[in-house]
Amino acid sequence: MAQAQEPNDKNHELERQLRSLNRRVERLEDTQVTARELNRGFDRVYEEIDHLEDKVDRLQSDVEGFRDEMNQKLDTILRHLTGVN
Repeated sequence: MAQAQEPNDKNHELERQLRSLNRRVERLEDTQVTARELNRGFDRVYEEIDHLEDKVDRLQSDVEGFRDEMNQKLDTILRHLTGVN
């Protein structure tokens, strides 16, 4: 009787291991990113970088304009204070 159950027990154990392996493979597949998805992600990142670079360029331009304006005003003030025209 014990011999008759041994192959059945082995089959159940094998089936259990295969189900476990199948679940692990499915979880691994679920975590994988395709090349297309990865490229889309990088494209979005590069677009955001370009957008931020544009903002930085505009900000630098604004700062330069502000600096030039302040320098002109300071020059005017210093000329009035020193009496130099």
